Amino acid sequence: MSRDVLMLLFKLRNNIVLEGDVGLAERELQSLLGQAVQPVYTDDMKQWESAQWVLPKDIELRRGGVAGYLCTAEAADLTRLFWRLSFCEQVFGVAPNTEYIRELLSRLPASFVRCRVIRGRLTFMFVPFSAVAEWSDVVARRARSPSEVEASLDYLCKAIVSEQPTTLPQTLRGVLAAKQTTGHLFHGLHVYKAKFFPRMARAFLNLCGGTTVLDPFAGSGTALIEASVMGIPSVGIDIDPLSVAITQAKASLLANPGDYLEKIGEVQRRIESLDKGQGSLFEMAETPALYSITPAFLRRRVPEPILREVEADVAHILRALRGLPSCSPLHVALSDALSRKFKFRFLGLGYGRFSLTILPRRVRLIFADNLSYLAKAIVAWQWLRRRTGVSPAPIQTVRGDARSLPLEAQSIDCVVTSPPYMPASSGRENYLKSKAYAMTALGLVAPDSVDALEAELIGSVQRTEPINDLPADAVKLVEWMQSDPTRCVKAAATARYFADIRESLREIRRVLKPNGKCAYVVAQRHVFYRYKSREVVRVVENADIIAELARQAGLEVQELIHVELQKQNTIARPRSLDAYYETIVLLEKR
Repeated sequence: MSRDVLMLLFKLRNNIVLEGDVGLAERELQSLLGQAVQPVYTDDMKQWESAQWVLPKDIELRRGGVAGYLCTAEAADLTRLFWRLSFCEQVFGVAPNTEYIRELLSRLPASFVRCRVIRGRLTFMFVPFSAVAEWSDVVARRARSPSEVEASLDYLCKAIVSEQPTTLPQTLRGVLAAKQTTGHLFHGLHVYKAKFFPRMARAFLNLCGGTTVLDPFAGSGTALIEASVMGIPSVGIDIDPLSVAITQAKASLLANPGDYLEKIGEVQRRIESLDKGQGSLFEMAETPALYSITPAFLRRRVPEPILREVEADVAHILRALRGLPSCSPLHVALSDALSRKFKFRFLGLGYGRFSLTILPRRVRLIFADNLSYLAKAIVAWQWLRRRTGVSPAPIQTVRGDARSLPLEAQSIDCVVTSPPYMPASSGRENYLKSKAYAMTALGLVAPDSVDALEAELIGSVQRTEPINDLPADAVKLVEWMQSDPTRCVKAAATARYFADIRESLREIRRVLKPNGKCAYVVAQRHVFYRYKSREVVRVVENADIIAELARQAGLEVQELIHVELQKQNTIARPRSLDAYYETIVLLEKR
């Protein structure tokens, strides 16, 4: 082994289920290392353990396929790997015992590194930032108090880097084995339909590179938050005011967590006082107007006693939040409580019909749980900041339109985004209505303005302006929909959707710097069913249409990467047990 060559073994998280994620992990490693990596299977990992490294007792290997990757790298940037890896739980290394290698290791946070000399060679292990961040949220959700979060993380951290294998308590073994690990870094602040998986967003950022990133369909801000902790300044644009509010709240929590920990305590005390009738005379004299924040379409569907209860709870909470900036993280916690209280499922017929499930639990109790979780999540983030020295890069979030970006030409290095699904897909229409109550409660939109705002969105069934020059497959789809009695109502909106997507891609090209890259994540295909029998009647290769729209917009299509998603809701759509794939359309501006 030469002076500066390291042998590196990257152990994948054991909760990676789908092979598409394994493929993304390999692509990410190759991008970060600038070279190919060799897959290592479970039995091979065990051989490495017995020969060179000691794995902690409670770290499980991924079963059924690739468990990790191996490579030799000259002067590998270990700091970059620490901050940027998405799918790896641990990185093991063997290198010459030189000052240069020791200096590389000294740049890593000491709490997550283990080093020792064996037979004259330096062996080491470190845990990447993203793995620790994922663990921190699992700890926060399971802890009984904020103080327990810190103690549990300290114990877990010491056990992972210990030179002797440590048997963890059952509670912490559960942390390492957790399957759901997507709420860290305040990603779990607000429920949000069809949002990015954090690991996936981080992988796309690594694949696209660049020193500035744009997400023109920012949604709940997942890509922006991941970019921030990776040290990449970002800009998020969204036409949905609630999306902007959620993203700004997350960014504020990253930047100033301590401020909100104190405010949570104050609000909890205010609510307790109001519950006991000990509020100020001014507060107690306030009588909220019944239905003042309830959209009309909900007033017709929700029993009056429930509406009165919800309105009273919202008014009660808003009084307790008095004095905080509008749409603060605590306001967003209220929005989340309302979003969980009312669960919509639009039926996909194009007429706005939906089923509604109303959670029996009161909004004020859901909100109280949200505050409790937020306090623990803040403590976990403060712990991460102290232990790693992470300094989040700035996030700029603007309410705007992806078809007319408020940005200068050639000002962005890369784009990572996922546009809305087309209205032809089941349940896509009237998407904004599922968030209407949350928006009206926060004063983001008037109750009678929801439909007008919906009409502005890409993919809205209300958009029916004429369009021209669509790709041939898109034209065939629209013509078929026009001839189908059950789908003709959405034909014009679908044509408008494709034209709007092309406009967004033209804008992406305008703001990208030369050779700038874009990861544009869309559904691989859309499947149409006969509504009663659920028989498949047409399959549309959506990703191919999007790729052609990108070419029409002047972008070069580099590759289409198909990745299977693990669906959590088995009743979300017809034939819900079928495999579902998204496609990363990798684009470049030449």
